[in-house]
Amino acid sequence: MIRAKNLTKIYKLYDKPSSRLKELLLKKRFHKEFVALEDISFELAPGESLGIIGENGAGKSTLLKILAKTLSATSGSLEIQGKVSSLLELGSGFHPEFTGMENIYFYGALLGLSKSDLSQRIDEIVDFADIGDFINYPLKTYSSGMYVRLAFSVATAINPDVLIVDEALSVGDLYFQKKSIDKILSFKEQGKTIVFCSHAIYYINRLCNKVLWLKNGRAEMYGPHYEVTMAYEKYQLEKHSDKGGEDKTPVTDSLVKPIQIKEVQSLPFPNLNTGDDLKIKIKIVAGNSSPYKVAVILKRIDNLDITSSYNAEPLRGDHEVSLKFPSFQLKAGTYYIRAYVLDEHLLHVYDTKDSFPFNIPKETLEVGLVELPCKWIV
Repeated sequence: MIRAKNLTKIYKLYDKPSSRLKELLLKKRFHKEFVALEDISFELAPGESLGIIGENGAGKSTLLKILAKTLSATSGSLEIQGKVSSLLELGSGFHPEFTGMENIYFYGALLGLSKSDLSQRIDEIVDFADIGDFINYPLKTYSSGMYVRLAFSVATAINPDVLIVDEALSVGDLYFQKKSIDKILSFKEQGKTIVFCSHAIYYINRLCNKVLWLKNGRAEMYGPHYEVTMAYEKYQLEKHSDKGGEDKTPVTDSLVKPIQIKEVQSLPFPNLNTGDDLKIKIKIVAGNSSPYKVAVILKRIDNLDITSSYNAEPLRGDHEVSLKFPSFQLKAGTYYIRAYVLDEHLLHVYDTKDSFPFNIPKETLEVGLVELPCKWIV
């Protein structure tokens, strides 16, 4: 469905607008070149899904715009079969003075749908957007959430062969995010080809069977989803560790907290196997005798809260406290500990600190979040 070969995008950067005219008239170079994307190649068969990951500025959005054909590559070739729908800048074709209903037809026409096609799908679009009577009000009266709902509904209603998505799951409220995920999953189940870009590795692994990791505009790694995402998380872990150590910010009286967390450790580190004991050590320095409690939240790298706990009896003074999760049953992924010191009522936060992320390797083909005891009977 998609064949990309040696895609490269180079931007010309001019110091001032007149430099463009000078370059045209004098036939001399007055610009600098910025290589946003260099020599990117991949192929996707029908029904395959590609995840694109990388840090900010890696070239992800540039690649998606080239795939959506809203941006031309400087060199290389791109072949895409079938109807394409892209969720990049949701609602970029809307008009604020038009009503929601008028914008459905206006935006749909920009996406290549005829008026008769839209009329057949209008009920589906309105039901999915779920904005009630506002569908007949001008768009300028909409909240940002309502705006996104309507744009997503129209963009996904064209039933594309290829769907290109850029962080669309991070918009709207939690209820609409769930609807968006379900909609994209339904495309996947129908055998559509999907290109999905996100910082949330969980969604990448859930939706994609291939992953392209971009770094500084080049392909750092391309292959099966778990292999690439595990390598990317390891890279992020090592980068985080390289920047670790003591905080070099000068401490003044205004920065001193009455009770501070000096260190949060997770052991073993940096790798933990499913079934091992997870031990957490927290060092606390108390500059006064106020009572406090210690709490932790175990979080996945995409900030999903896994579980939490706190000590029952208030503490006073300096302490090193430990917490143990015996026979830790989480499956493959990257996790970290967020520790808190709070007052005895668990209302006021004196300090908070994160541990370095730790990794649970992928050991089996099974998916999911947690390993639960089970027994097969035939």
